[in-house]
Amino acid sequence: MGGYERLEQCPPTQQTVPRPLPGDAFMNAQIRNVLPATVALPVPSALVVDANELHLASVMKMLARAGADRVKGVHAGAAGIEALRGNDWGVVFVDLDLPDVTGMQLIDLLADRGSKAAVVIMSNHPCRILHAASCHATARDLNVVAALRKPLDAMLVQDLLEEQAIRAAQAPQAARPEEPSMHGFSAEDLRRALLSHQIKPYFQPQHDVLTGALRGAEVLARWHHPSGRVLGPHAFLPAFERAGMMDCLTQYMLSSAFEVMAMDGHGAGRVVAVNVPASVACSVQWAQSVADLAQVAGVDPSQLIIEITEDGGAACNAALSGVVAQLRLRGFQCAIDDFGTGDSSLDRLMRAPFNEIKINRGMIMQAREHVHARSVLASIIAMGRQLVATVVAEGIEDQEDLAMVRNLGCHVTQGYLHARPMSRAAYMRYVLRSDNA
Repeated sequence: MGGYERLEQCPPTQQTVPRPLPGDAFMNAQIRNVLPATVALPVPSALVVDANELHLASVMKMLARAGADRVKGVHAGAAGIEALRGNDWGVVFVDLDLPDVTGMQLIDLLADRGSKAAVVIMSNHPCRILHAASCHATARDLNVVAALRKPLDAMLVQDLLEEQAIRAAQAPQAARPEEPSMHGFSAEDLRRALLSHQIKPYFQPQHDVLTGALRGAEVLARWHHPSGRVLGPHAFLPAFERAGMMDCLTQYMLSSAFEVMAMDGHGAGRVVAVNVPASVACSVQWAQSVADLAQVAGVDPSQLIIEITEDGGAACNAALSGVVAQLRLRGFQCAIDDFGTGDSSLDRLMRAPFNEIKINRGMIMQAREHVHARSVLASIIAMGRQLVATVVAEGIEDQEDLAMVRNLGCHVTQGYLHARPMSRAAYMRYVLRSDNA
């Protein structure tokens, strides 16, 4: 059987497809996603663009045997472009090596036309090129279901078609009611939400990797909207940014964190982490204002972690060294959030005395599925340890995630494996249970 490799979308999104096996083990593996015999669904039409005529014929035969209702095969990009005109293909197989254009150009054409087809990328190139092509296609809003090494396997092709048929059949049931549009929030709506405490602090616990002990929690904003819905930050943060009110929201969340830290039930030595945009944390004066607030609240600044997110541009990056230095001099801990995912993470780490590095869920997912991504993650963790910085892995969802980051030397974990974000009252109960465990 020919070797192939299954790659998840990048950034990873929830799919119905099985997760690839970790590391090199997913090479030459088989995907076991069998359609129940009782389900009878139409199998989508398929277009195959493949430079190798023998492989093209082989894939077309696989598709026909799998029950595709219409199959067309071409071996050049120009013919593929022509086949796309006026046709609503269910699945499009794209070879990265074509005689007239590259598969990347064909992917861009699909994206420019707003194609809704499931896209399968295939090539003889190394896995990192396949992975990059998959990332690019997904970033262009294409529905990438697989990136595969040639030659393709017949069982895999059948699974892909059946999978797409199931998705198409389940799509109406999967529809979710939309949240209130973030574009509908006025500055007055946002001010009212803060003044009436509609925006609530939620807490997601963090645990020591080796001992499992509760370290503290990250504070996250949730809007208890008058509509009755609880909105996540993706629904309202852009509105705060457009209104120029991120400083107000940040101040509000800092005050909420200080309230929790001042409570007897929080426990000595436990930390609270608060996200602060770089556009807000852009002056020594701001850093001193946080120290003044902590003093008034009567809290130990060493228990507060300021997680600085990447935004604000070059001017804020230049000011960051002074901001972080002032916070550290006043006893606070400072984390660089989502390390490695922005344009200037290394520059920030060199300029400013951060003592914590946070790694987001996207990097954890990539490291589980791809050897080169795991090498990058291992290097980041090793660098953090050499800088005597605490390394925190976010988005830890299962024991496999935990085992991987533990083996790589991570210090702290946060994610659904431990707990989802919870209200302040629920977090206080969580703390008590941890104390009594």
